Amino acid sequence: MALRKLHIICTSVPHPPDYGGAIDVFYKIKALHEIGVDIILHCFEYTRPQSEELKKYCNEVHYYPRKSKILSQFSMIPYIVKSRFNPFLLQRLMKDNYPILFEGIHTTAYLNHPALSGRKKWLRAHNIENDYYNSLFKAERKLYKKCYYKLESLRIKKYNAIHSSADGVFAISQFDAAYLNNFNENTVLLNAFHGHSRITSQIGKGDYILYHGDLSVAENNRSAEFMVEVCKSLPYRLRIAGKNPQSNLVNLVKHHKNIDLIDNPDEIDMEDYIQNAGVILLPAKQKTGLRLKLLVSLFKGRHCIASPEMVIDTGLEKLCQIADNKEEWRQTIKLCMDTPFTEYHYKQRIQPLKIYTDTDNAREIVKLIFEEKRVI
Repeated sequence: MALRKLHIICTSVPHPPDYGGAIDVFYKIKALHEIGVDIILHCFEYTRPQSEELKKYCNEVHYYPRKSKILSQFSMIPYIVKSRFNPFLLQRLMKDNYPILFEGIHTTAYLNHPALSGRKKWLRAHNIENDYYNSLFKAERKLYKKCYYKLESLRIKKYNAIHSSADGVFAISQFDAAYLNNFNENTVLLNAFHGHSRITSQIGKGDYILYHGDLSVAENNRSAEFMVEVCKSLPYRLRIAGKNPQSNLVNLVKHHKNIDLIDNPDEIDMEDYIQNAGVILLPAKQKTGLRLKLLVSLFKGRHCIASPEMVIDTGLEKLCQIADNKEEWRQTIKLCMDTPFTEYHYKQRIQPLKIYTDTDNAREIVKLIFEEKRVI
């Protein structure tokens, strides 16, 4: 394979891969490296430390600080973009003529910069971000955060025109692709990267229910609270596992003897919780994006119960039981906990999950970025 070099700009440090965005980016980097792409990685460093692991898969790794939250707010450019302007990043991008992959609209500060005119530039859209921030606005309780999320949602909605400055856009779901095609007609579906090459779901029954996610995110925190309400009267143990749970969730769980809160489990423990659960709960309030927790749960876990919004337009609808209101969730949990996960359930997942192969996805990136084949 001919030598190929690619700049990738990340919103944050993508290792460890312990939340959705980091999982997609880290395993994308790993898969591209494995098929011969030389990667020059650019990361914004603020809440996550630098990672030695990234050097295994990248020729170069560069880190940049984010700007002050206060100063970056006084602009019609979204804060998630404005805070990532950095002249040293632009200087490094200008040193060569390699293609650039912008990971998320957050990283597009220089997507339409004159100095990069003529460069091949692709944008990976992880979400319809204005809808995502509007969902955070609805889920948030603190007034100042609600105001920020609403303002940011409005700014992003206006800023979405930036997608037209890219040679193409990689959407993470069919729903997102249809929306983003309004801004860039060369929008293609590129399924999420997740790091799993085979299904490892265990045959049999588990003796607890699991909800997992980044609990510092307001929407996930509210979903966890909803699952407490659903499960508190059921004769099963519920485990809620995730990063940085908020105080209101911590206090709520204390009142229920059949519910455990597992704070910041490491990667090995989280895998164990997923594989040994009898049922994994996958609630969602919005349908944009593709939830990495859905893929991880289907590759590793037993029975999965999801909100309609979690699975719509994924091609994975038939692999999950669907529940909407509290009573549906309770009845479906009872049914799944009483039903062993069998070889039949295992085999049902094989064909639908084949399209979510990291190597094939990496080859699609190479074909579109380096071989100059455009979608008609």
